[in-house]
Amino acid sequence: MIKKIILLFVIVLSAFAAVSCNDDKNKDDEVTVGILLTATHSALNNAKDGFVEALKANGYENAEFIVKNPEGDTTTMNAMATELVRKSDIVLGIGTPAAVALQSARDAEEIDITVLFTAVTDPVSAGLMADVNQPTDITGTNDMNPVADQVDLILELAPGITKLGVLYNISEPNSLVQSEMVKAQAAKKNVEVIVKTVSEASEISAATTALIQTEGVGAIYLPTDNLIAANMPAVGSVADELGVPTVCGESGMVAAGGTITYSINYKSLGYLTGEMAAKILSGTPCSQVPSTSVDASGLEVAINEDSIAKLGIEVPQSIKDKLNK
Repeated sequence: MIKKIILLFVIVLSAFAAVSCNDDKNKDDEVTVGILLTATHSALNNAKDGFVEALKANGYENAEFIVKNPEGDTTTMNAMATELVRKSDIVLGIGTPAAVALQSARDAEEIDITVLFTAVTDPVSAGLMADVNQPTDITGTNDMNPVADQVDLILELAPGITKLGVLYNISEPNSLVQSEMVKAQAAKKNVEVIVKTVSEASEISAATTALIQTEGVGAIYLPTDNLIAANMPAVGSVADELGVPTVCGESGMVAAGGTITYSINYKSLGYLTGEMAAKILSGTPCSQVPSTSVDASGLEVAINEDSIAKLGIEVPQSIKDKLNK
């Protein structure tokens, strides 16, 4: 009788262990990864590409990727977030609004799923995490750009300016954080900061014009703002025509019409997030995967030669040296 009881106990323990192990996704299992972008622009797209590449490089070649893009529409974004948390084994929000939407959908649906984020400037102020070093069921990579270095860069490109404009979407809390950082660094250089905010794309051209013609700024700082990034031609064309350079939060914005930047590489950022996802899918608890970002080696200077030519600016040798590093 005792032997039978012991045998039954062993069988129950084995069954429990088998169920527990099934919570981890082996690389040969069918894994569904949900990806929600905030909108279409190069930084977010590059982050997505890096994320997918990293997961495949880490053994998840057969993973199914469900990619959704609401193009900034909040109602659509929330609906897509709900669909993704229902269908996926792990989800990624690219950009703060997408990450917050996935977090809210996960909580509302009461689904036990890890939420990852990338291209989020400040996950704490966004309400995604209480402490970046102590995650619970959400973690990822931040894209806090080197704002102070970027301010110094535009002053190096256009020395002598006394007013620096800042333009961003009033609905993006991350942009407000960067704007405050611009003010702090500009104050050290005795440069006044003039801020203009917009709430929709149709206001961008007029706001840019007002900063230059009404406020008299000598350069404009553009944070990693999703609305501004998606509408860079509206800023760049006005700024170039009126003879004022722009310094951008990331290199994709420069390619789309800005003048110069010193920023992180978003594909590298996405790749780092993909490596985090692979760890979690392979069984590492999310609580052991703290939020992080690319190190200094992942920073790069980017210049838009067309903008420089239109502005008639001579790029100083000190900046050219940074380009060659």
